Amino acid sequence: MGIPAPQFDIVFRGVREGFDVSFVKSQFAALFKLDAVKVERIFKSKNVTLKNHADERLANIFVARLLAIGVHADKVAVAQIPSKAIYIKDLGEIATDAYAMHQPVEFLYGEHTRRIPFVFNGKGVDYFKVWLVNLLVCVLSAGILYPWAKVRSLRYFYEHTQLDNAEFSYASNPQKIFLVQFALVLYVAALGYAFFTVPTYGVLGLALLIGAMPFYWFNRSLFEQQHSFYCDTHFQQTSSLKDAYIVLLGWPLLAIASLGLAAPYAAFKIQQYRAQTTSINGYVFSFSAHLKTYFQLLPPLLTAEVISFACWYYREVLPIGFSLVMVVSLWLLVFVRWRVALINLQWNSINTKLGYFVATWDLQSYNKLVVNNILLCLVTLGFYWPWMKVRTAEYRAAHLAFFANQRFKKWKRKLI
Repeated sequence: MGIPAPQFDIVFRGVREGFDVSFVKSQFAALFKLDAVKVERIFKSKNVTLKNHADERLANIFVARLLAIGVHADKVAVAQIPSKAIYIKDLGEIATDAYAMHQPVEFLYGEHTRRIPFVFNGKGVDYFKVWLVNLLVCVLSAGILYPWAKVRSLRYFYEHTQLDNAEFSYASNPQKIFLVQFALVLYVAALGYAFFTVPTYGVLGLALLIGAMPFYWFNRSLFEQQHSFYCDTHFQQTSSLKDAYIVLLGWPLLAIASLGLAAPYAAFKIQQYRAQTTSINGYVFSFSAHLKTYFQLLPPLLTAEVISFACWYYREVLPIGFSLVMVVSLWLLVFVRWRVALINLQWNSINTKLGYFVATWDLQSYNKLVVNNILLCLVTLGFYWPWMKVRTAEYRAAHLAFFANQRFKKWKRKLI
């Protein structure tokens, strides 16, 4: 007699950090076809079982799908926790002392939905060799061959990143970006010289550079999409130069002019633009994030601004070392907070007809990674940099998965 497969209850724990509660409730209600009263009753509890006796595969699908809409749920081994049960019946009937979800599990989550984790198999020692050659080439060529080094690095990380046992690839020729990169370097060098000789020309040159940056980013993004491949199919960008100027110049300038008050809105518009203008083989990415969620990032930013201003205002009273450490540490924390939240918001809001993404970056683990990387780079005088890049790529891959439907399987089979 074989050992029975383990079974799990799916237990509701609350709303994930960084998500707007009202938005999560609306997503939860739409997903399970519940009215507002039932949703409110569920969200007031922290120990409600949404599904009983699910096998491990189905439990993982439930947890990941709830995670994507901002709900934190745990899979708990059966008989470990007494709880009020909310049974999801395939026919939608109401169980005793429970609410019906009115949708069969197969319809909501798809029996054929498959979780495909991203995998990065690069090694620090291997990338160190690539990085060392790149560094020597850039130094000996006075930076002229930087595009060649950049392409080598991109190829390494693309070719060591996999999704469903298929690698990504980057097929750009360094010569195609050499002239643009070289011209940009010369312009920046001339700009620096102008600031020391004729400051007025330096300011005008800087304004011209800022005005030209969206044009550069637009064409660079278009170029990189055309040379980035998955299953020998390149990505496409469908946007206009006008949209690029509005999103990549207009909103950041508004964020700066508002002293950060409009920064969440700018971040939202930039992520929306990048997602909705990207496609692969005719499958367009959609973006479903809610603006309210981004404004939850505003308090830590404003706090950092106020404390930084206070340190500058009382610079004659406060020790310079104390102020410097406090300001740097504070902005590092803000960077980590924004980075984790924006990555999760971006990927968890991207959907295609092939499936959807789920990102699970964690504030504590990423903060630990950043601090360790910085300290080790300082101790090794920068020679830890290749390992830092590899560890960061490993973290990204380990905390990102694609939930593919049957259409993805058919699409990939055609390509291969």
